[in-house]
Amino acid sequence: MTKKALIITHSARSQPNYVTTFFTERHIPFEILPIFDDQSKLVDIHTTDYLVIVSLGGPQGTYEEDLYPYLKWEKNFLAAQLALNTPILGLCLGAQLLADIVGGKGYLGKYGPEAGYVQYELTSEGKTDPVIGEIFEKQQNKPLFVMHHQDSFDLPSNVPVLAYTANKYIAAFRFGSALAVQFHPEASLEDFSGFVERTRQRSPDHYKNMDIDEVLREARECEDRAEKSRRLFFETWWNSLLKQ
Repeated sequence: MTKKALIITHSARSQPNYVTTFFTERHIPFEILPIFDDQSKLVDIHTTDYLVIVSLGGPQGTYEEDLYPYLKWEKNFLAAQLALNTPILGLCLGAQLLADIVGGKGYLGKYGPEAGYVQYELTSEGKTDPVIGEIFEKQQNKPLFVMHHQDSFDLPSNVPVLAYTANKYIAAFRFGSALAVQFHPEASLEDFSGFVERTRQRSPDHYKNMDIDEVLREARECEDRAEKSRRLFFETWWNSLLKQ
């Protein structure tokens, strides 16, 4: 049986977007698992059926297992797949779940939400990372990866942080076969605008300490460059796996 990529979604409104475009363009078979929707679809955590696993973002917190019991299953699944050395890419919530697995802890961020194209600072490990380091070098340390989060996480000292944001949130880390990023390399301007609109409806005070309309204006101006960053991210990540 040909192995395929598994994409885990956590909300009907948090979709794979460019992830499926990338896999489709390269004729990589994939399966989407809407973990929030139908628990009967959950697979054996020790399966070896998957070529790679991509865990997407979502509105849940890693600390909300009582509200969303399937998050416990996903943590067990990702931990088992790490032990099998299956390549894993965690995006936003996916990164936070991986942080919990490797001994860290997710929580409501201390410095408020981040939204839009923030500044990143690479660590020494990040500068030599085959994905993060190469992307930042090719884009003069200014790749455009949209942020939209309020939760964050800590990591144990044995897990190398690859990048921080200007607000000192962890932006990327690597552990074993997993690469985890707090940003959304899969999200276009349309996707980001949707994040903002839904958040405004759900929590009108969420952006009270930022000019979110200015953030959206900047995102519109930067969309062409951001598209190049998205493509470069997934191409670099995938090529790094082919070299293993």
